[in-house]
Amino acid sequence: MSVTPSVRPPRPTSVWIVYVILFCQGAAIIGGTLITTLGSDAEVLDTAGTVALTVLYILSGAVLVLLGFRIFLGSATARTPAMVLQLLIVVLSFSFFAGGALATGLIFLLPAATALVLLFVRPTAEWLEAKQD
Repeated sequence: MSVTPSVRPPRPTSVWIVYVILFCQGAAIIGGTLITTLGSDAEVLDTAGTVALTVLYILSGAVLVLLGFRIFLGSATARTPAMVLQLLIVVLSFSFFAGGALATGLIFLLPAATALVLLFVRPTAEWLEAKQD
């Protein structure tokens, strides 16, 4: 009696797009933080505040990258935290719109809203919920 392992269906395009968006958002946060921290002469915060804020930004970027990888690998448990972070980024984008920075607001809003929608579409949900035996 032979048991054939079940094969997970191929990743839908929506999963690939979510992965790329999360990876690029995380990489942009990490890169922007390092460039700003290392290249900035303005002292708005004291040293401890600067270090704490830098670590916080780098950790949040790393979380986005890791969530992207987890979704890419098919982890259904990564979907909820990814949705929460994308919703927070969408909300953050409206502060840029209110401040008159339309381009910056769109840079934040469009990828986050796209990822948020794609995390809810049927192909993504079904693929993430597929059982691996």
